[in-house]
Amino acid sequence: MRKTIDFLKSHPLATGIIGVTVGVAATKVFVPETIYKVAFLRIILTMAMCMFVYLISREKAFVNSAKETGYVVKWGLLTLIVPAMGFIAQIYSIIAGKTDFEGGWLGRTLGAVCLSIFVGLFEELTFRVAINDSLLYRFRNSKHIFVWIAVISCLVFGLVHVLSLSAFSSPIAFSLAMLKTISTAFDGAILLVLYWKYRNVWALAIVHGIGDFPTFLESALTERTVHFGGADNYINSGLAGFVTYGLMIICAAVVFVIVWKKVGRTIDFEEIRKTW
Repeated sequence: MRKTIDFLKSHPLATGIIGVTVGVAATKVFVPETIYKVAFLRIILTMAMCMFVYLISREKAFVNSAKETGYVVKWGLLTLIVPAMGFIAQIYSIIAGKTDFEGGWLGRTLGAVCLSIFVGLFEELTFRVAINDSLLYRFRNSKHIFVWIAVISCLVFGLVHVLSLSAFSSPIAFSLAMLKTISTAFDGAILLVLYWKYRNVWALAIVHGIGDFPTFLESALTERTVHFGGADNYINSGLAGFVTYGLMIICAAVVFVIVWKKVGRTIDFEEIRKTW
């Protein structure tokens, strides 16, 4: 066991690959139906990912992660434009009496809050911290390492959200899956820029969790199976699905340009290369 731990500590890239693979596989293989069971699984996975991140970055990933929380959250909130629209739509559905409540919805809503917190933390530790740090530590002196980190991190983050057999059920479903991948990849790029700026994973987890909450709230109110925003949500929506994802891509791209101009251009990549 000691030899395994020493190996993982001295090979950050291998540790990152193992950690991300384990995390993604667990979310795809174990798919509990109730919001409580999903929240419990995410808590376990978050603890596991904390261990992998510690093996990759030691305490630096956590000790240096409390800087400028308000700043990171402020810019990160720009990614919540689309989720905010979804939340408003849900509130309207409630007021208009179009949402049929199931018994015990209050308890499930608290479960949705817990789920949002740990989904946000788990995914930030996995798709921002583990991927970035493991690649950076292994290829620190590579000229284009930050470009590769962005491409790999954002593509993995995007593809994970559509990784299911339903994405290949028809040409329309596959097209929607690709659009979903692009949209989510842009969101990942925004969060990655903010991670590079201050390495504040806690602030990113807050933003991420708030963005996921409307999706989980729907499941909490109706007791439907928890879903994570995959392309299968719009398989039967025809043109509306393409319009929805098209608008999401445009919105995310605009936000990315804004965040890059205001935050990205101020990042000292050489300092990151030397000190992280």
